Amino acid sequence: MLAPLFSIFLIVAAFTGQQPSVRFNPQVVSVVRDSTGYVQSMVSVFSVKGDSIRITDIKGSCGCATASVQRPVMHDSIPGKIYLSINARHFTDSLNYVDYLVTHTGAGSPTGYRVVVRLPKETR
Repeated sequence: MLAPLFSIFLIVAAFTGQQPSVRFNPQVVSVVRDSTGYVQSMVSVFSVKGDSIRITDIKGSCGCATASVQRPVMHDSIPGKIYLSINARHFTDSLNYVDYLVTHTGAGSPTGYRVVVRLPKETR
């Protein structure tokens, strides 16, 4: 399940020539779509080396994905925060991936982040 996420990081690192200077908690959001069809999650973003890094932008891979930066600056043990929201009502596959690109002032920017959305068994 984490293999696709690591491939995104490797592609981004190869493109920029640098290792990402941020890490995410949780590493991957993996959820079952609820009855309203929406998926929402708060994600913490940490500076790998403790440097002061600012999140400058975040974009989803589709029109169904939105995001906002709740706390743009991270340093030492204080994380940045991003809020992710996905309108998954139109998803028909049992397993869906929505990717985000997080642009920041640290090395390896932008950094990829993946959300895995599964449909409940009764809707498949």
